[in-house]
Parts: sequence; C-alpha cells; structure tokens
Amino acid sequence: MLEGRAAGGRVAGGDALTEVELAGAAWAGVRADGVECTEVVLADPDLSGSELLDWTMRDAVLRDANLANATFRGGEWTRVLVDGGRLTGLQVAEATLRDVLWRGCGAEMAAFRHTHLTRVTFADCNLREADFTGVRAEHVRFLDCDLRGAAFHHAQMTSSELRRCRLGGIEGVEGLRGAAMELEQLLELAPTLAHALGIGLLEG
Repeated sequence: MLEGRAAGGRVAGGDALTEVELAGAAWAGVRADGVECTEVVLADPDLSGSELLDWTMRDAVLRDANLANATFRGGEWTRVLVDGGRLTGLQVAEATLRDVLWRGCGAEMAAFRHTHLTRVTFADCNLREADFTGVRAEHVRFLDCDLRGAAFHHAQMTSSELRRCRLGGIEGVEGLRGAAMELEQLLELAPTLAHALGIGLLEG
C-alpha cells in the first residue's frame, strides 16, 4: 500500500523515494543526480526544464507529468508507466529502459538518443519530430503514434513493430531495418525509402 501525500520541498541528489505517492511535485528546473524511485507514483509532477542524471526508476508511475524540456541522462527505468502529460522537448539520453509503457503522451520533439529500449511500448503518443538517433530497440512497439518527421539515424531495431502509425517525412529511414509494419504504413514510407535507396520515379 503506497503512502499518499502532497509533495513538499525539492528533490535533491542522492534522494531515495520508496513506496510513496506524491501529488503535485513542484520540481521544475531542478538539478538532481542519482535519485532512486522505487514503487513510487508521481501524480501531476512538474519536472519541466530539469536536469536529472543517473536516475533509477523501478515499478514507478508518472501520471500527467510535465516533463517539457527535461533531461534524463543515463540511469535505468524498469517497469515504468508514463501515463499522459506534456513531454515536448523531453530528452532521455544514454539510458536503459526496460518494460516501459508511454501512453497518451504529447512528446513532440522528444529525444531518446543512444538509449537502449527493451520491451518498450509507445501507445497513442504524439512523437512528431522525435529523435531516436542511435537507439538500440529490442521488442519495441509503436501503436497508433504520430511519428511524422521523426529521426531514426543509426538506430538498431530488433523484433520491433509499428502499427497504425503516421510515418510521413521520417528521416534516417534505414534505421527502421529489422522492424515490421503494416502494408499501409509501408506504402506511406515508399517515397522516403525510394529516396534513401537512390531510386528515381518515372513519369508517364
């Protein structure tokens, strides 16, 4: 049973939060390294513009979070649910994510550069112009997501899939090698694939 309370004070480097539900944590712009969150629910937290290095999140929920322009660098997320929220410009870099569900997130221009994703699902997310450069993705699913203009340069996709996603204008389409998708999506990608392969279009 989680202890529920309103969040007071600021999170600081080295803090350990365990078996607690915090409502309305006002942590915008904070710099905190090495924080551990285990069996934690953060409801309506504001972490916008924060720099969060080497965080460990395990069996955690972030509900309706404001993570706009926040940076998570390094660290590990295991069995985490990110449910809704404003994630525009979020950066998750050089981190390891396992069994993570991103659901209903507004994550335009978010970046997951050089992050290792294992059994991660993005469901009904706005990921327009998101950056997946250098991602290592294993058993990753994109379901009903808007990925228009997203970048997959040098990504590695293994046993991953895209279903009912919007894919127009994707960059680094070669990085989708190893992923599976529906025929309609493949047809949407056809012009980008042809350009990447140097295939011209004949008229008439």
